[in-house]
Amino acid sequence: MIKELLHKTLKLPIHCWVNQKLPKTFFKRNFEITLSEKKLLDDFSIIQQMEVLALVNQETANIPTFTEATSSYEEIIILVVQTTTEQFDKQKDKIAQLIQKYIPNPMLLIVYDDKKLLFNVVEKRINNNDANKRVIEKEYTTETITSDSISIKQQQFLNNLAFDKANKLDLRHYYNHFIQSVIGLQTAQIKGTFVARPIEQSKENVQILEQIEVLKQQITTLENTAKKETQVAEMVKWNTQINQNRNEIKRLIEKLNSVIQ
Repeated sequence: MIKELLHKTLKLPIHCWVNQKLPKTFFKRNFEITLSEKKLLDDFSIIQQMEVLALVNQETANIPTFTEATSSYEEIIILVVQTTTEQFDKQKDKIAQLIQKYIPNPMLLIVYDDKKLLFNVVEKRINNNDANKRVIEKEYTTETITSDSISIKQQQFLNNLAFDKANKLDLRHYYNHFIQSVIGLQTAQIKGTFVARPIEQSKENVQILEQIEVLKQQITTLENTAKKETQVAEMVKWNTQINQNRNEIKRLIEKLNSVIQ
């Protein structure tokens, strides 16, 4: 069901689809994985199967490659990892981190169970000490999408992933389209509607979202501190800081809304 949804969503050229199983031994034989990563791979309830759904490159999609000193876009991998309903929420992030860590290609990674899925994309740069390895610069992950209760903003996000919606100047632009789409869904949590912005604006939006999250965490900490405080002067100080944080969050939300109109 999930893979059918992805076929309908991505709408890739027919030659891109490969539907090839990726064995767990691929990671064990080719990389020096840690003990905890090996346990993750070996636990069938966490990783049931991995499959390369599609390969997007110059030959299969007629999109030129892009290479520079710090990055290389010669082939984009669309890879899905199936987990169980019991493990999805607990292990989804660890699964994504493991796969993205070792496969150097730019990759659209989908982690799913029977009904839920998420999309993960990563900015990688070439390792200065080993050109065959990559360093993860930034990771972007969607909220969990439930296949039988897709919201309007989530459907807008899925629609935007279609091949004909993307900039196909080269493979870097095509991959950036995935990043922009994921960020668009993240900002929709504030705005309420999905809007995919140009890549630089999208990255600025992520910075705003991260600032908001930090302020929210600070508010939680300050509220817990204020509850334990017995001196009135100190309580006033903590509550003042809480209000300042709330006002800053309001300002950042207004800024975010103004740039994604």
